[in-house]
Amino acid sequence: MTDQSVRAKIRALIAAGMLPDMPPVVTSIAHGQIARGQDSVDRCLICGDAGPQVSYTYSDGHVIRLHAACDALWQQERPGAPDSHDRATGAS
Repeated sequence: MTDQSVRAKIRALIAAGMLPDMPPVVTSIAHGQIARGQDSVDRCLICGDAGPQVSYTYSDGHVIRLHAACDALWQQERPGAPDSHDRATGAS
C-alpha cells in the first residue's frame, strides 16, 4: 500500500469507529516477550498485512495491533495532530 492509500484507510477506519482518534491513556507499561516470524496470525488493523509490531490495549479491553509505519501514519492522521492530514476539517 502507498502512504496515500494507508492514510485514506486510516481516515476511513476512524470515521467508522474501528480505529480510535486518540491513543489509549497509559496507566502502566507491561514488559513481555516479543515474538517474531511468520507464525503470527495477527494482522495490522490498518493495512491488513501480517506481523504488526505495535499493540495498544484500551481500558475496555479493545486491542489494536499495527505495524510501526502504520502507527506513525495513524499518529499523523489523528484529528488535532500537529501534522494532521485530516481532509474533512481542512487542517494540515
